[in-house]
Amino acid sequence: MASYFIYDSINQYRSDNTVSEGTFSGTTFTASDSLTSHERVADQNIGYAISGVTANDAICYQVGSAADADAIAMRFSGDCGIAVQNGTENTIRFGTDITNLTGGVDFGSGSTVASWRIKTFTEVTDKTKFCVEFNDAQTNISEILIGKKLNFEIEPDVNVQSSINYENEVQRSLGGVEYAINVNPGQEVFTISFQNISSTFKSDLITMQDAIKGEAKKFVWYDGSNFNWVRLDKPMTFTEIADGRFSLQITMRQQIQ
Repeated sequence: MASYFIYDSINQYRSDNTVSEGTFSGTTFTASDSLTSHERVADQNIGYAISGVTANDAICYQVGSAADADAIAMRFSGDCGIAVQNGTENTIRFGTDITNLTGGVDFGSGSTVASWRIKTFTEVTDKTKFCVEFNDAQTNISEILIGKKLNFEIEPDVNVQSSINYENEVQRSLGGVEYAINVNPGQEVFTISFQNISSTFKSDLITMQDAIKGEAKKFVWYDGSNFNWVRLDKPMTFTEIADGRFSLQITMRQQIQ
């Protein structure tokens, strides 16, 4: 399957945005204390999940300026708790009036293991309210990312590189004895290369880089077989190889949570 990125295009992680928990009735969202730790689905950390999700509970993102989106990525840190699914376990709604969110797209839940659930939809533009309604009781929802899907124009070159960065700090005592300080179990670093891409794909990548503020925000990378929760390890650098054609390496760091 084709590779792609899904990234935050609505600026949902801004500190001055409003992320509210509540319930849905018809097309109206009403704020209430309906969930436990609802902020966990908007903290860029997939290691912690919300709880207490029952039918018609909802989370609403109210962003500060009109935004465009065409995809949602929901992360489950374990079994979603729904044995039989029909693809309508959740609904994303959008609009400009919290009491009249008429637009809506259904999508499914997770599986019995940690997984991502991806849903794309016809792009919506100039919206300030993005709400996710849970149509069934569910467990282990740890992140909800609303944004855009960027399909790769071509697959990366076959020389995909990966390494493990343990971030060890090696020190030497006054007596000359070396010792190491290890602060994490190691993060995988991926480098993918494109030898010949169009100016259109270059522009799309720059738009994405601007939206995630370079290395600041995490995003989803689907490599054709696996979902990866990553951030840029360094800014993208494009090299013009011919008129309107470019080469590029993208280096991404796997996120532990």
